[in-house]
Amino acid sequence: MNYTQILILICLTAVFSSCNQKKKQEVTKEVAQDTVDQIVEEMEEVPNKTTNFSDVMDGIKERPLPVLDDTNFDSFIEEGDLNEIDSGTFKIETIYPDFYSEGSKYRPMASYKLALSQNFYTVVVTFRKGDHEMESTLINYDLNGNVIDYQLVAYDEIAEGMSRTESRISENKIMVNHIFWTEKKEIEQKEYRIHEDGKIKKIDTKVLSNTLTDYTLILSVLEELQLNLLSVKTDLIVSKAMPQYPDEFIVVIPEIVDEGEQYFELNSHIVIANDKTGGISHRFFESVADNQWVSDAIGLREIKIDTAAYFISEDTRAFGIRVYRYGMSHANPYENETISLFVKSGDTLKKVLDKYGVMDYGGEWDTDCDGEFLRTEKILILSDQKTNGYFDIAVKGKMTKTKNTTNENGDCDAEEITTDQTSLLKFNGQEYKDETREQ
Repeated sequence: MNYTQILILICLTAVFSSCNQKKKQEVTKEVAQDTVDQIVEEMEEVPNKTTNFSDVMDGIKERPLPVLDDTNFDSFIEEGDLNEIDSGTFKIETIYPDFYSEGSKYRPMASYKLALSQNFYTVVVTFRKGDHEMESTLINYDLNGNVIDYQLVAYDEIAEGMSRTESRISENKIMVNHIFWTEKKEIEQKEYRIHEDGKIKKIDTKVLSNTLTDYTLILSVLEELQLNLLSVKTDLIVSKAMPQYPDEFIVVIPEIVDEGEQYFELNSHIVIANDKTGGISHRFFESVADNQWVSDAIGLREIKIDTAAYFISEDTRAFGIRVYRYGMSHANPYENETISLFVKSGDTLKKVLDKYGVMDYGGEWDTDCDGEFLRTEKILILSDQKTNGYFDIAVKGKMTKTKNTTNENGDCDAEEITTDQTSLLKFNGQEYKDETREQ
């Protein structure tokens, strides 16, 4: 029996049951039939309504990128934390084949969408699996609502409380941390690439305790800074002991502000922490607007801690943070390195030299031979003269100009011209500034 027949039956039943006399029944039947005919005619004029995947997607809340997904049982304390999930439309049985099986203990909890591409839809759905497990899965769908690919992004279990999974999701990448509590906290980090067709491929796996120097100390620093490990760029974290205080370590934490394809922006946290207690004694924060830790066409490749003997006064030793950048163009090569100097000041760190260029290289060539290049390198040397309580810093520089040309035999000849440069940095009461000397 189709929808129209059911509607007719309901109308007729309602009319017939309300009449007691045969004559009235016949009259009412005619009226009822006319009414039903009119309803059917009106229904035939309206096209059949079907579930449209894009309509379903329009009703889902979108979260801005990048997303840190650490969904767990504490995320659903109140009933209002739940939202409706259309399991059928989302084809959840593709991810969980036993979802509709008898005795299935899956319970839909929540969902949100992400704008990763115009070529496919992306939804993250959360389900409870029985009483003790919960997980969130990122699913990519084609524009017709068919599953392209999916990846687990969060997991929590409360039976033993020995493992968790958290993720950072950006425009074309998923960074997944699988956390295990055994004798110590172990973190296996997996990186996935989201391709233009919506497919998800794993590109790297590493155990952070094997790749991060001073791993335990770094975890303590992150906890005190209230930063999730997924919110920082782990491959740029650096740490180093202070020569004069072996228990004190300089730790640099680059916090992710934004990231995309071949692009990221970082805030900087620079701290001094005790290696035995893990506690932070001194700290310095700088936003990306001030530190300019941006990587795009010119990539931020490396951050280094420089503990050379920068005694800017008899009892004050500074340390340096060097930032190295590298250009991606083969025809227009580029390299750059800057140094910033810091000293202790109360329970903070004070920057006394800001992003001073100590190496710069660039040029243009035909990628075969012909071209011109310029390299500048500088060394900082403490002077015995003081300005505003701090020793001046003499800067010895060397500038090398190179010109390559193809000779008559087809060989590549290089001509170099080297020039020495000398500058002087003086402390103005707040920071060091450059005062160039005559040659």
